[in-house]
Amino acid sequence: MADKEETQAVDSKPGHCETVQDDKMNFVNLCKFLAKRKMITLAIFLTSVLGAAIFSFTLPPIYRLETYAKLYMPKDIITVKELPTAREVASIIGDVDREKKVTIFSQYADEITDAKIVEIKGSTDKFKITIESRNLDHLPSALQEFIKYIQNNREIKTTSEKIISEIDVKIEIVNEAVKNNDFQIKEIEKRLSSSKLLPVGFNPVEINNKTVDLKMEKYRLEQERQHYKPIQLLEDPFISTDPIKPKKAMIIAVAGMVGLILGICLAFLAEYYERTRNR
Repeated sequence: MADKEETQAVDSKPGHCETVQDDKMNFVNLCKFLAKRKMITLAIFLTSVLGAAIFSFTLPPIYRLETYAKLYMPKDIITVKELPTAREVASIIGDVDREKKVTIFSQYADEITDAKIVEIKGSTDKFKITIESRNLDHLPSALQEFIKYIQNNREIKTTSEKIISEIDVKIEIVNEAVKNNDFQIKEIEKRLSSSKLLPVGFNPVEINNKTVDLKMEKYRLEQERQHYKPIQLLEDPFISTDPIKPKKAMIIAVAGMVGLILGICLAFLAEYYERTRNR
């Protein structure tokens, strides 16, 4: 009973009932006002949504290629201490503006909308390549052109030439060693055919095994020389078969929200103008 009286006392405070009533009236008035001017709000909202839909569907689709690559240094290279870091490569390439697009993607520069290199955090030699194009079929070729452009950078190209030169020297050394071993094997065969004794400490098996190892090393170096590229992909490129731009749903949703707000503002403005005129 006391609680009921206390509640009534609180509710019966001066101004409280009036405030609640005013809030209800304001909300009701707002609803009546919006209902009265609903055609303005609805017209602006529908116009915005329809315009955004037409605009988004007339924009050309844009596709994206993403892949990861690394700066490759062959093992046992002593003339080159290190390649440029991924951060240095990204800073060297910089923003791919209109002029660079023409230089890199000469045949279809107009189709490429964006191309960039971003270093992978925590790594000094790995980076991410992203290319966006209006034509899906151009993306694989664009990637090759972009990598070629990076590799032709003066610093990277100079370093690559030093590495290839050292590999060539290694191949020559191995070739000489193989020739010497082949000569020794022929001498062994001559001695064996003439029934001569082999020199003390001369082991034909070791020489043969050494020859096999040298030839395997020669093959490895020749393959390294033939296929060496300072930029090597870490995985097959991912190409979006569905357009990543324009984001039609987001464009229409944002346009609808803006149209709704604008419609309400215009409705308030029309109401204000009508009341001012009637005074």
